[in-house]
Amino acid sequence: MTTIEWPREEMEKYVVRYKDLPNRISPVRLLDMALPRFERKRYPVTGRSAEQNWSDKRVGEVESFNINFVSCEAGHGIGAHAHDADEAFVVLTGRWSVSFGEAGDREIEIAPFDMIAVPPNVMHGVTNISDSEALLIAVQGAHSGATIRWSPRVVEEARALGMDADAVEFPGYTGGEPC
Repeated sequence: MTTIEWPREEMEKYVVRYKDLPNRISPVRLLDMALPRFERKRYPVTGRSAEQNWSDKRVGEVESFNINFVSCEAGHGIGAHAHDADEAFVVLTGRWSVSFGEAGDREIEIAPFDMIAVPPNVMHGVTNISDSEALLIAVQGAHSGATIRWSPRVVEEARALGMDADAVEFPGYTGGEPC
């Protein structure tokens, strides 16, 4: 293996500074975000090049994984979904509940600096159970992120609000193949 010697200025293009996140909110609104309890701010910092608005950075070129910072108010979170790849959550602030299973009736509570790795094809959701806004990191394998299969409950709630759930990739999950 040959190593590469880069100048500091080139490596700086791969640095994402936390202080810059408020200016880098993702414009993408996922299906669950149509529901008020899943309103959140997503900051795609590595991978997901189509979603990046970091014209001065090269972090969208990372191909093996993607990282998003996620921030939301108390009682809000991420709707139940599954992926064909692992997804890990690392809590930075607050307390979060990770629900899992088709009914979402099983939960694990995680606190600052705790991490959970959700195996592929496990239906899961995440809720901020703190008293105020909290922040976590979501990590997925694959450059563009793992395909999302939303729970039928989330899909039906979004449809009830008039959202075109069929326009979202694999909008429902039947426990087998994406529908």
